[in-house]
Amino acid sequence: MGLDVRPCGPGLSGAAAPLDAWDDAPLLRLAAPVLCVAWEAAMFARVVFAGADPSLSAPSSQAALFVLMAVGCAALFLRYRLPVVSVLFESVVGLLASVMGALAYVYFLPLVALYACVARAPRREAAAGGVAAVAAVALSAVVDGFAGASASPSPSLAMTLAGIGYPLMLVLGAALLSRFRLQRLREAEAAARAEAERDRALAKSRIAAELHDSVGHDLTAIVALSEGLAGATGDEQLDRAIASINELARSGLADTRRAVRALAGEARSTAAPSALPGSAPTEKPAERHRWDEIAALLGSVRAAGVTAALTETGVRPDDPSQAGLAFRVCREGVTNALRHAAGLSRLTVSVDHGGDGSADVAIRDDGTPGEGAGGPGTGMGLSRLRREVGESGGTLSAGPVGEGGWCLKAHLPSLVGAGEGEGEPDGDE
Repeated sequence: MGLDVRPCGPGLSGAAAPLDAWDDAPLLRLAAPVLCVAWEAAMFARVVFAGADPSLSAPSSQAALFVLMAVGCAALFLRYRLPVVSVLFESVVGLLASVMGALAYVYFLPLVALYACVARAPRREAAAGGVAAVAAVALSAVVDGFAGASASPSPSLAMTLAGIGYPLMLVLGAALLSRFRLQRLREAEAAARAEAERDRALAKSRIAAELHDSVGHDLTAIVALSEGLAGATGDEQLDRAIASINELARSGLADTRRAVRALAGEARSTAAPSALPGSAPTEKPAERHRWDEIAALLGSVRAAGVTAALTETGVRPDDPSQAGLAFRVCREGVTNALRHAAGLSRLTVSVDHGGDGSADVAIRDDGTPGEGAGGPGTGMGLSRLRREVGESGGTLSAGPVGEGGWCLKAHLPSLVGAGEGEGEPDGDE
C-alpha cells in the first residue's frame, strides 16, 4: 500500500511533528525549488558574465542552457503533486544538458525531484521513478564525460561518475529514511486512533451493560411490585397512584431498553479485540459484586409475592471476578423471570462451587414465558451475557425445563489471577 503524496504535517502531532516538518510543511517545501532557482541564476550569470565555461560561450548554447535551467526549476514546484512526471522531466533536462557538456549546471534539479519521488510517492511510482532517475543520471554522466573530454574520455568519465555517485547515494538514503520514518509515524497514529476507538466502544458497552443490568433490573422490580399492589389497598386514590407508578416504570423501562440498543449498536460498530478464553470479563472494578449480594436480588422477588429461595453448596473461592460474573448471571435470570414469566409463583437460585474453583449457577422459575421472552439465548442481555461468559471460558444456556418453567444455567471456570481486585471474605447466606 503506497504512501499518500499530499502534505500530512497537520495529521501528526507531538514529538513527531518537528521531525516531519522538513518534508511536509508547505513553506519548507518551497525552500528547495527557491534555492535551486537562486543557484541556477548564479551559475548562469557565471557562464554569461564571467565566461567561466568556454564551451558555453556561444549565444545559442547559453540560450539553450537558460531554457533548460528555467523549465527544470519550474518542474520542481510540481514534484509532490506529480512526482514521477517531475523526476522523469528533470532526467530529460539532465540528459539534454549532458549533451552540451553542462550537466554540472543542472545536476541538483533531478536530485531534488528524485528525493520527493522516493520519499513521498506511492510505492510503485517511487520505485519506477527512482530506477528511471538513477539510470538517466548515470547515462547523463557517461554522455557528459564524453562530451567534456578533450583527449581521452576515461579520466573525465571516471571523475564525472565519482562526482555524481556520492550525492546520488546520499539523496536516495535520505529519501528512504524519510519514507520509512513517515510510514512508522502513520502506523503509530493509526494504532493510537484505533485504540481510542476501542476505548470509546468499551465505555459505551459498559454504560449499556449498567443500564440494562442495574436500571433495567430495578425498573422491572418496580413494575412487579406495583402490579402486585394493584387494587389491593382499598383506597381509590392510592390505587391510581400505584397504577401511575407502574405506567411510569414501564415507560422508563422501554426508554432504557431503547438507550441500551443504541449504545450497544454504536459499540458493536467498532471492532474490539476479543478476550482470550479464561480471561476476566471486561468490567470496571466498581462494577464487581460479592457473593453475598446474590441473596439481595431475591428481596424484590419476594416483595412481588413470589416464593424465592437460594441454595449454595461447596466452598466459595477467593475469586472476585467469578463472583461478579455469577452475580450478573443471577441478576439477568431474576430480571427476565420478573419481566417475562407469566404466572410466576416460585423462583430458585442455586450456586454450586466445584473443587477446581469453578461454579455452576442456575436460576429456575415456574412461570410461562410471556411476550418478549424469545427463544433460548435471545435478547440483548442474554446475548451480551453469553458472550461475556464465553470470553471467560465458561458456558451459558437458557430454555424451558421439562416440568414447566424456564431455567438459565451457567458454568463459570476459576478466574483467579485473570483480573485485578482484592479477594473477599467467605460468608454464609
